[in-house]
Amino acid sequence: MTHRKSPPPSVEDVEELIQRSIDGDLSETEQAQLDAHLADHPQDAAQFQAMQRQTALLARSVPQPDPAHLAALRQRATSRPAPRPAPALRIAASIAIFAAGIGLGTLLPLRQDAAPGDLARFARQAEAAHALYVSEVLHPVEVAARDKDHLQTWLSNRLGAPIIAPQLGETGFTLIGGRLLPAGDQASALFMYENGDGDRLSLMATHGAPAQSRSFRFQQTGGYMVVTWQDGPWRYSLVGAEPREPMDKIARMIHGQLL
Repeated sequence: MTHRKSPPPSVEDVEELIQRSIDGDLSETEQAQLDAHLADHPQDAAQFQAMQRQTALLARSVPQPDPAHLAALRQRATSRPAPRPAPALRIAASIAIFAAGIGLGTLLPLRQDAAPGDLARFARQAEAAHALYVSEVLHPVEVAARDKDHLQTWLSNRLGAPIIAPQLGETGFTLIGGRLLPAGDQASALFMYENGDGDRLSLMATHGAPAQSRSFRFQQTGGYMVVTWQDGPWRYSLVGAEPREPMDKIARMIHGQLL
């Protein structure tokens, strides 16, 4: 008797298997199927390992919300119709990042080298957001760069002030899109960029802070360099795995465009 080999899983199936494995939601058969696939596909195995590291980072960085508050968030999320059901990990991560926006500022200790006060908390929120979305293949952003005008108008309306997506062409990074996120009790915009090697940067911006100016602050944590600054009522954090010098150059380029 000859046994037919099962067809290889599609990109979408592999992503879902990886996410469900990270979430501990695979059967033994499914986990064995995923392990066999990863053994033959180093790129997918690298993505899996990166997601494991980012999940561990979020577990360390994001405080666990009150169970009653978490149940209310789940109820609110499931009561809204969605065009496409999200995998379990994406729902849990969205809840976690929302909880981070509410509780991160008061529950996480500040490092000695961090920027003072609220600016340091904003930097940690940006780092957690970047870690959450940087490895997403199909859904790294809510609105793609091809709809940049709509993205900028939508985020400007939600933030209550005009904002543009800076262009980083000469650095090799191009905009892939953006999304809306919470930052404490404020709305924030997250723009994501990618270069030809697949490296990604995130710029998080929020409006409504007490007006002041603060110079660039650099924090190296969790494998990421975070550059944070404030200009008037605007706060910005640039997050990526690049060294300090190119991140400094990119941050200053962004600052010049947003003045």
